[in-house]
Amino acid sequence: MAALAIHHAASPHGIYENHLNDLQQTLMDDDCHLPWQKRDVSALSREASLTSSEGNPEPLRNGVDRSVGTADNGWTGNLGSWIQYTFAAPRPIRETRLVFDSDLNRNRLGMRSNYPLNQPQQSPPASLVKSFRLETSLDGVSWHPLLKVEENHQRLVRLPCPATAKTIRFIPESTWGAQQIHLFSWEMR
Repeated sequence: MAALAIHHAASPHGIYENHLNDLQQTLMDDDCHLPWQKRDVSALSREASLTSSEGNPEPLRNGVDRSVGTADNGWTGNLGSWIQYTFAAPRPIRETRLVFDSDLNRNRLGMRSNYPLNQPQQSPPASLVKSFRLETSLDGVSWHPLLKVEENHQRLVRLPCPATAKTIRFIPESTWGAQQIHLFSWEMR
């Protein structure tokens, strides 16, 4: 809130009165869940064609980055499957934002309250994506590596990926144990 107050030259109460939507969008962009609110998806992602090798990828840009009730709000695919954005013409890209499934709906407690000696090492949730890559293409035929991530431990991943592309493809390579990939959001900015 302090950054927004400085940006808008307003008091915290002024943010509440005049810039509440900015505050909500900032919180949701940082993966805070605000019930009954949707995160604004970038124009670049909304305007592109979104396709995948399997399943329906449209929930990835619905602005809800987790399962809510019976609505999954995500995309599920097998290891090695892909999702891609295709633009009408080559577009500059500066950043990607991904939200992976970190098993937030688990029934067990998330953190132990104490750590006695000789306890087994804790590991990331099995559903979390461990490694993935992004590739770009200017013609939809020749693919070029943009970035590769290994040993991911985060649910929310933002990465700079300066490039110009007509098509950009996300390819999940492994999880921390699950047989399928579950992704809640993938956005280009």
